[in-house]
Amino acid sequence: MALPKALLCVLDEHPPAHSPEEAALRAVGFSAATVPWRQTSAQRGWMRLLPILDDPAVQAWVFCGASTDFTPAVLNRMAMLTLALRRPSPPLTACLLTGDGPEPELPHWLGDVRVFRRDKNFAARLMAARLKSRPLPPRPFHLAAHLDPLIGQWLEAGPTEGAQWPGFMAGTLGAEVTAFGVGPRGILPRKCTLERPLRGIRGNWGGREFCACAARNLIGADNACFLRVEGEPEAIFIAPYPEEDGLETRNQSAAYLELA
Repeated sequence: MALPKALLCVLDEHPPAHSPEEAALRAVGFSAATVPWRQTSAQRGWMRLLPILDDPAVQAWVFCGASTDFTPAVLNRMAMLTLALRRPSPPLTACLLTGDGPEPELPHWLGDVRVFRRDKNFAARLMAARLKSRPLPPRPFHLAAHLDPLIGQWLEAGPTEGAQWPGFMAGTLGAEVTAFGVGPRGILPRKCTLERPLRGIRGNWGGREFCACAARNLIGADNACFLRVEGEPEAIFIAPYPEEDGLETRNQSAAYLELA
């Protein structure tokens, strides 16, 4: 029988040649591999971890570092990789803190992320819990990610089952929306026709600047809007198409989700 796999992402600036955390994972029965996160994440290299994590044999995904190593950028990329997974349930995800300091603040939709602090039994605990990973909690709208080192990062958003959007405004906080489109769910559209498109919409959301786009296309159960984002999106929101020419949207609420 093949051993369950574990992917260890070491956040230290100068990771050791032989990780004691990897040794601990191997000692309890994992087939473990270590990734030096800082070196790997440069030049969109972190996106190349997606096919590894999408392998159902990978049953544990561990981030190891000091409290200060769990920066917004690290948490954002953890979230984006999780959103890009196509497997039914993500691997059991854990943060292993090697010193003092606060625990990382993780968005609730990431589900049951285990946090260990200098726990010599962390590997055994992960081995015992690895098959208990559950699907992610429901989100306020359909959301997935598409990651490719060549074409960048895209967010796919649509309404929940049974709902429709008669037009939309979609935006991100902390990142630029550089392109957008509409198409069938699950695959980036090669071309599309946008109805009354608006680009480069800017504003303020709770004291933070956002960048957004909008179109009048109907979005339902089978299609979605797609946003190409540059930077590290802190959150994504979906709102009605902006009020224009007397169009009433003020009574419709926006949907919002923190990413990191």
